[in-house]
Amino acid sequence: MARGFLFLPITPNFIKTYIKQLKRAFRSEKIQAYGLLILAVVLIGIKGFASDQGFFTSVVHSYIEETAASVSETIQPELADISDLLALNSQAGSDVSVSVSFIQNNSVQAYEPPSTDYINDLKGNKIIEYTVQPGDAISFIASDFGVTVNTILWANNIKNADSISPGQVLKIPPVSGVVHGVRPGDTLASVAKKYGADLAKILDFNDLKETDSLRAGTQLVIPDGKMAKTASPASTTKKFAYLPDLDDYFVSPTVGYDWGIIHGRNGVDIANSCGTSVYAAATGNTEIADAIGYNGGFGKYIKLVHPNGTETLYAHLSKLVISTGEYIQKGQLIGLMGTTGRSTGCHLHFEVHGARNPLAKY
Repeated sequence: MARGFLFLPITPNFIKTYIKQLKRAFRSEKIQAYGLLILAVVLIGIKGFASDQGFFTSVVHSYIEETAASVSETIQPELADISDLLALNSQAGSDVSVSVSFIQNNSVQAYEPPSTDYINDLKGNKIIEYTVQPGDAISFIASDFGVTVNTILWANNIKNADSISPGQVLKIPPVSGVVHGVRPGDTLASVAKKYGADLAKILDFNDLKETDSLRAGTQLVIPDGKMAKTASPASTTKKFAYLPDLDDYFVSPTVGYDWGIIHGRNGVDIANSCGTSVYAAATGNTEIADAIGYNGGFGKYIKLVHPNGTETLYAHLSKLVISTGEYIQKGQLIGLMGTTGRSTGCHLHFEVHGARNPLAKY
């Protein structure tokens, strides 16, 4: 052995001691990375002298695991405090934008739209005023507002249903029945008896209690009430029979049993199973396509306005497939037959305004 050189024996204990010393000497992550690189070079250099290569593999594996654990312990608290760092960043007015998203494997996004059931429960209980338009008839107005002809006659003290004229202002009760002006001495029980009405309905509709006293001059709405003397309504069938016959301008809007009996505003009923297709009787624009609410008894309904000034109305639908404002072609599918609104079975209530109803039996 040459003089002046000192050779140290390379043993397993020497390697372990050397690694421990390196770990104590290099604490920072940057220095540890350099240390690991140097160690790798040393191990490669001595690999040829080692007889048990499995030992060195074990040593390297052990060192890497320990280093990874140390780095993990440092990173985890920093991730936990990321929200604090973002808050400080915001307070400092930094322009740096940081977006952090934590997602768990069991995360679920749930969406519950607000209930709209209350829409169908809303009901007006106020008397409104309507100005008679040219061509109006009591039956037209009653049909549009979903009340009986007699309801309007009684509310306005009209003796002859044919006596209304354009510009006349009519009181329209919110439901079929009678409007009673309270007089001194009236009680809720006496008023209910007078009109043959249900006291509970009177209390509910007028937001009253049975113990409440009535104030003279107050107007009460009496649902389903009837006057002792009934005015004679106009002969609506005769009136509609004099409307112009437009031949084949309108086509039948659906198939089924045609009762042909005129009621409402020149309307007839065609009965069939719910879901039967309903088509536009003529080309026109959709003035109304309402799929929500009672709508005066029409339920879900559509009203089309045609180029010649006539109108058609389709009521009690189960589904609408068009929207307000759409231009519709003759024979186009517009909805499905149903029994919504004031209805006792699946049918289509079909009205024609301004011309004879081709399905009516005059």
